[in-house]
Amino acid sequence: MRLLGIIFILLVCSLHTFAQDTATDQVWVKLIVKDSVDNKLIENAQIVSYESMIIYATDEKGEFRSTFSKTDSLKVFGLGYSPQVIRVSEFNDSIQQRVIHLGRKFYMIGTVDVASDKELHLNLPKDINLGGEDDLPAGLKGDSYNKKPPVMAAVVNPLSYVNYYTSKREREKRDMRRVLVQDENQEKINEFYNRDIVKEVSGYEGDMLDKFMIYCNINIKLSPDSNPVLIRMKIAELLEKFEKENKK
Repeated sequence: MRLLGIIFILLVCSLHTFAQDTATDQVWVKLIVKDSVDNKLIENAQIVSYESMIIYATDEKGEFRSTFSKTDSLKVFGLGYSPQVIRVSEFNDSIQQRVIHLGRKFYMIGTVDVASDKELHLNLPKDINLGGEDDLPAGLKGDSYNKKPPVMAAVVNPLSYVNYYTSKREREKRDMRRVLVQDENQEKINEFYNRDIVKEVSGYEGDMLDKFMIYCNINIKLSPDSNPVLIRMKIAELLEKFEKENKK
């Protein structure tokens, strides 16, 4: 019994110590972001947590407050400003508010005219909607299955199961549905990753823009759900690497 009591006391002490460590692991970060040139407050400056990859923004007063893990780092940036990376461990309770001055970035780019009523769309027939199986046009629906049937279907409906794999017409329908989905996904990606955006971030034109586009295409992984802000950050990071590599 005495041994069990000692184990219980040690367990309680360990849990208490763990709780204290967890509590002290969180640090209050209090920022105010300003322009380094005119000292004006920067509203909607972006703050990104490297650990959680969550994006925050400063308020109308250029201020931001939240708690982060002591081991985290934050990237502070804004459109047209050079980013800064700060460590959460640099903050403590004695710091009421830390002022971050962001330096301006200047890009020499040509004028880009964009029509205000321009829309991005697939240019597909009006009866094609890829929202779900019920929205598929009749010409693209499978005779029995629109998706790969389970193995049990071979027992329940063997003729339809065999037809799904052997019918040339069914294969053509599947190929067309796959192409339409790929086109739709690419259109979504083109809204936040395209030549104009890379040109805006890099300031390149002509052959240098073509080379940098290829560099970005190789190093950026894209999906329709990619975050536009993080994509711009990635382009800016690749720009620094690209320029260093081309100076050699």
